[in-house]
Amino acid sequence: MDKIKVNLTGTNDPYDGVAQAIEGLDDRRLNVRGARVLVKPNICSPFPPEESPSNTHPDVIGAVIRYLKEKGAQKVLVGDEPVWGLSSRLCYEKSGVKTVVEREGGEPVFFEEAQRVKKKVPQGRIFQSISLPAVLDEVDLLVNLPKMKTNAMTLVTLCVKNLLGLVSFRDRKRAHRGIDLSYALIDIAKAVKPDLNLIDGMVASEGVGAHEGTSVPLSLLIASRDMVAADMVGAQVMGFDPMEVVTNQLALKDGLGVKDPAQIEVVGKTIDEVRTSFRRPVFRLVHPAPNVEVIPGGICPGCTSRILRIPPKIEAGKQYGVLIGIRPRLPGNRAFDEIWCFGTCGIEAGEKDLISTVPIGD
Repeated sequence: MDKIKVNLTGTNDPYDGVAQAIEGLDDRRLNVRGARVLVKPNICSPFPPEESPSNTHPDVIGAVIRYLKEKGAQKVLVGDEPVWGLSSRLCYEKSGVKTVVEREGGEPVFFEEAQRVKKKVPQGRIFQSISLPAVLDEVDLLVNLPKMKTNAMTLVTLCVKNLLGLVSFRDRKRAHRGIDLSYALIDIAKAVKPDLNLIDGMVASEGVGAHEGTSVPLSLLIASRDMVAADMVGAQVMGFDPMEVVTNQLALKDGLGVKDPAQIEVVGKTIDEVRTSFRRPVFRLVHPAPNVEVIPGGICPGCTSRILRIPPKIEAGKQYGVLIGIRPRLPGNRAFDEIWCFGTCGIEAGEKDLISTVPIGD
């Protein structure tokens, strides 16, 4: 079997590190000169690095743009679509990405505003077709630039998970539930194959993810032409068995990249040199406030990460009930000063059963 390289680059300087990570692959098939390149980072939220480790670090994005331009790229576009229906313009600006893209001579693309094309998914399990940014057909190279972090539904967010930002927010909501998400991600990977994958582990994120995690300074970049190989190595760096990751299981089954882990050749640092133990994305499902009671009715993972945020303001002396899930029912022996209905299912349940009798929170 042909070997597939994954380069582990330890660095404190993303600008030097990006060059080392890419060139350490020693792959002459990656021809940048004269190319139009789309860089797809993770710009999921409007927070700068000092406030949240959830986004690909702006300096890593800037370093990739600079490297590509120095190697002769004709045009470097940077695009993503954030979560929760947020504006990518807002997220680019607030996260600091807009500043580095402009400084390094890149061009931003706002996927939710851009033209889309429908692509068939061969042997799709969740999607038979998906809507993708039309710019994918207008570029020569796709650079996948995910953030290394944990995720409550997929365990890790690495290369395959980062492809979700190519799909419209409307479409991704259909499968953003538990194990379904991993199957949907593999469907996307059947339709989109990045030419280069570079995982940002400069400051990774652990714990309750993908948006509530805490920082893990690793000073690490992981590069590979094969996103499945990169994900398998990335999972090991994070201290996980790579086969715990469902997208890795499915990718191997469907032959989307590396066929056998024995094919992977790790260069640069060894896995043992950089391996750490990330805290798993375990949610606290019982509200810590003594006067807040969660009333579950079939909660999906999409809402579990938000339990600790509802209600947003808690007053001593008041009793709060939080309805969450598809069929929550208030216990007849409890009295609440406020009932908060959270998530689409909880709100619908509240509208059906409670709106005429009790106050409903936003």
